[in-house]
Amino acid sequence: DGFLHFSTVTCLFNSTKADDIAFIESYYFNKLKIVSFDSRVGKFVGYTELGVSNAKRLNEGPEVIQSRTAKERYCVHNVGIDYNAALAKS
Repeated sequence: DGFLHFSTVTCLFNSTKADDIAFIESYYFNKLKIVSFDSRVGKFVGYTELGVSNAKRLNEGPEVIQSRTAKERYCVHNVGIDYNAALAKS
């Protein structure tokens, strides 16, 4: 019994070029996606009533700027490492 809240951070890529990389940050409650940020969209999007209100708040605050810079800070850096360490050698 209880509630489940979790988030995921995903880097989608098909090359190491920054234009081919997407950063996606999603928040879930009881396995239902509530809100997410996708660098291809550039803002938070809500999927439930609670998610829509949270997306509005997040898009008006510093969180949207932090998420917009996360692609370069997190994905571009790590995709280069992962590509060189694993994919290029397979």
